[in-house]
Amino acid sequence: MKIAFVCDAYIPVPSGTAVSVETLRITFEKLGHQVYIFAPKYRGLKVKEKRVARLPGIFKLSDKYHPRIWPTANPSKELIKKLKIDIVHSHYFFSTFPFAKKLADFCGAPLVNTYYKVMPEYARQFPDKFSFGLRSNYSKVFDKVLRYSNSCDQIVALSQTSKEYYIDMGVNVPIEVLPVGIFPKDYISYPPNAMKERFKIPENRKVLLYVARLEPDCNFVFLLKAFKKIWRAIDDVHLLIIGGGSKLDEYRQIARHQTFGKFVTLAGYLPKNQVNRIYGTADVFIYPKTLDPQPLVVLESMAAGTPVVCARGFGAQEFVSGDEDGLVSKPTIEDFSEKTIDILRRDKMRLELSMRARVNVKNFKASNLTQDLLHLYETLKKQKKNNLF
Repeated sequence: MKIAFVCDAYIPVPSGTAVSVETLRITFEKLGHQVYIFAPKYRGLKVKEKRVARLPGIFKLSDKYHPRIWPTANPSKELIKKLKIDIVHSHYFFSTFPFAKKLADFCGAPLVNTYYKVMPEYARQFPDKFSFGLRSNYSKVFDKVLRYSNSCDQIVALSQTSKEYYIDMGVNVPIEVLPVGIFPKDYISYPPNAMKERFKIPENRKVLLYVARLEPDCNFVFLLKAFKKIWRAIDDVHLLIIGGGSKLDEYRQIARHQTFGKFVTLAGYLPKNQVNRIYGTADVFIYPKTLDPQPLVVLESMAAGTPVVCARGFGAQEFVSGDEDGLVSKPTIEDFSEKTIDILRRDKMRLELSMRARVNVKNFKASNLTQDLLHLYETLKKQKKNNLF
């Protein structure tokens, strides 16, 4: 099968979307399929990529990875015709762009779409990330997402919670819940002492790890307020935050001026292969974000054997079996901090959660979940051939 991925956040964007698309590409190609990727052309990117078309766009000045208009030039129709594409699957993180629909129509292929964040709710909470005012921003983003969704043949939701949200919005095309898998063998850890030495964390301290792009939606203030309560209750704890982003310097300054500032390390951006080996060196992985339908970092941490405390939101809680391989909190500072304190204090419980996490995460192996997606593609292809939509 020849599959086209249209992605507005692809390598080297440090996001779960880019990781997810690359995971799907690798797995499909191992199965013998051809994957063509249409992705933004980023400033300064000079790499040779097989079957990847980098299309130009207009980007936000404050974020070189965030396209405002994309693409501003399309591949030639003659070239696209030669590809003989069977399925077009759009993967959207920043916004919905019409190119994927035009591509699917031209190829006569079914159009599948996956959203990597719940865009209308993101627009409601962070209007400065969009170009409209608060009231019109939410309504315009809502309408745009609804129109695009209903122009597709199939929506792939990453969690049941997000599926229910789209149904409530008025999306009337089929919606299937299919998370993106991971490669569990990628998460063999460094020795814990090596991690602590690298980040100058005393050996006797328990480490809380958080991996995220440091943008307004990372719930940094929530995290610091929760950590303050944790630090007061647990005197040998350290918070390690890994991730770049537009707010990195600002958040470093905020953390530095806290009474507990010397127990917080913002390491900045690290390459993915290094982060993969750091997950297992922490005692607990914490995830306060609520707008991601499938936070890959939660699964990655579990694959490394590190139990998770996550806040209930649009999907994180669906990947953690409460009291079995991690803990799910209410989206409140009090409950989040209390559950983190509980897991830090109880060494036996933490070990049991760790062992179970390694077992349960096998349900999210990329090879298995990609087979489910492939079956969906094949069904859609047959339906398209028989003019069923």
